[in-house]
Amino acid sequence: MNTMSPRKPLWTYTIIPAFVVLILFLIFAINEGFELEWSRFGLHPQEPKYWYGIFTFFFLHGSFEHFFNNAVALFVLLSLLRYFFPTHFIKVMLISIIVPAILTFFIGRAGSTHIGASGAVYALAVFLFISGILRLNRYLLGLSLLIAFLYGGLWWGVFPIEERISYEGHFAGAITGFVSALIFIYAPINPEVQEPTPEFEMEEDEIVDRIGDLWKTNYQVDVRYIYKDDTESNTDSPSGTSPNDDSGPAIPDDEQPKGRS
Repeated sequence: MNTMSPRKPLWTYTIIPAFVVLILFLIFAINEGFELEWSRFGLHPQEPKYWYGIFTFFFLHGSFEHFFNNAVALFVLLSLLRYFFPTHFIKVMLISIIVPAILTFFIGRAGSTHIGASGAVYALAVFLFISGILRLNRYLLGLSLLIAFLYGGLWWGVFPIEERISYEGHFAGAITGFVSALIFIYAPINPEVQEPTPEFEMEEDEIVDRIGDLWKTNYQVDVRYIYKDDTESNTDSPSGTSPNDDSGPAIPDDEQPKGRS
């Protein structure tokens, strides 16, 4: 009987990521449509009275381009996380949303306002990339290469190149993803991409017929040696007989018994 569970369709791994992106879109659409200026409720580093910014940091965006770039990256990265780490998906996702905001609150520039899901994007990208390298799984290594190909340019975002870019949030996200990959290094992965553990079976006891294969076994081989002395010395014995000749003295021809004719 086949006890293996049926393989889930790939689209099922995109349901929760699509729902997260939908929430971000609704918030952005309402904010822009009614001109509510919710950006003022973003993250204000080192200002305790704006503590709520830790929870609003992820959901607010300043422009459609800002939202679109983060939304596409989030959908792809969350879908990959959902597929490769289904049992720890919620944990890693929540950590990627909250922890970068907390770190940015402490290391961010005072007097500035930080908004956007880019901190979570960096956390997810680094988590998937480092997890693939640490686990030495060919599927996860391929995932690491994919992340490096798609989001290799993200690494420039952790440096203070542009003033209006929250490099503190990017840096906080990258640190969060790296530490999370170390914490969940032994987290189970999707059985569909889990490589089988190599099994080594001992060969059954059998007689080895070929001498060339004897070194491969632990059998003790009994070797018997038979010594045979075929040398004969005709010079040391009289009358041309050998020392071991037991035929007795020679009988003259005239005394030989004659047989019947």
